[in-house]
Amino acid sequence: MVKKTAFVLLCGVLMAGVLSAQEQEITGAEDLVQEKGKWESTFIHPDADISKFDKLYLWEGLFEFREGGDKSSGTTTQAMRGGQTGPYYVNQESREKFQQVVNDAFVAELGRGELFEVVDVVGPGTLLVRGGVLDIVSYVPPDAFRRGNSYLASVGEGVIFFELIDSETGVIQARVAERRIIQPQARMNRVNTAPVNEASVWADVERWAREQAQMLRKELEKAKKKAD
Repeated sequence: MVKKTAFVLLCGVLMAGVLSAQEQEITGAEDLVQEKGKWESTFIHPDADISKFDKLYLWEGLFEFREGGDKSSGTTTQAMRGGQTGPYYVNQESREKFQQVVNDAFVAELGRGELFEVVDVVGPGTLLVRGGVLDIVSYVPPDAFRRGNSYLASVGEGVIFFELIDSETGVIQARVAERRIIQPQARMNRVNTAPVNEASVWADVERWAREQAQMLRKELEKAKKKAD
């Protein structure tokens, strides 16, 4: 579930944003209305019309890691089966790689759609997609790769969010968020039977990010088909 403090943080971060490509202030946050949707927190602008858009511009993602965390797994790196340890400290190199892996997965997955073209220039008919993950915590012990005897139920967790903005007016069309476990759906709620290693961690992050992007793409396509 999205913790209230995390969603308040999300709103504060996003409301402060400025669309540099258009030199246009982002507006409409106060008009958003909460609705039921694929994400626990789903807010839609009453005048949102997805049929106006046929292009997606992926705005730079926002990523924030929770400060602190254990810098050592202690006397043992083997998690209890069905349990979880941490959260652990995430160094700068891992933070940058997480952002890159997630960004690349979103670009690739949204580019697979047929109803929207992913573009690198903002123009008419363009829907800005600003997304990211906030309050990220890691359940991967810092020395897990070296010792090779850690069994994880998940890589971590964080508040994933998306904000859709009309590039011509700067008006927010929709904003969604939900706190989610960072783990591929196929292995959700199950401890991995193999010890964690560096390759498996980043493969899990990539598959998880791709699944989140796929959900967004399908929801956008469904909304456009309904609007058309």
